[in-house]
Amino acid sequence: MWREQFIPLMGLEEVNKLDRKLKSLNVADLDDLQVQYSLMFTHPSLPDTKQLEEAVKEVGGWAQDACEYVLLSLVLLFCPDMLDLMERRRVEEIQLKFATLLQKYVNQRHQTEPS
Repeated sequence: MWREQFIPLMGLEEVNKLDRKLKSLNVADLDDLQVQYSLMFTHPSLPDTKQLEEAVKEVGGWAQDACEYVLLSLVLLFCPDMLDLMERRRVEEIQLKFATLLQKYVNQRHQTEPS
C-alpha cells in the first residue's frame, strides 16, 4: 500500500529504488505498510490535531486512486484555517492550485467512465 501512496509523489522508479533499499536492509512488513497522516505530519502544538487527523482519515477515504489521495492530502495540508500565518494569502494560493488540479484530474478521470 505504501508504494501506491508514494508513486505520485516520487515517481515509480524512485519508489522501486526505495523498496529495494528497504528490502536490502531487511525492513519487515513492507507489504502491509500503509503510511498514516500521523506518521508523517505530527504537530503537537495544534489544539485541533485530533479533529484534523479525523478529517484527513475521512477525506482520505474518498480518493479513488493514489493521485486523488495525494491531491486531497495536499489540499488539506495547505489549509490555512487553523494556523496563524504570516503569509496566509500565499498558502491559500497554493491550496487553490492543488484544489484546481484535483478538480481537473477528477473531471478528466470520470469523463471516460460510463454513466
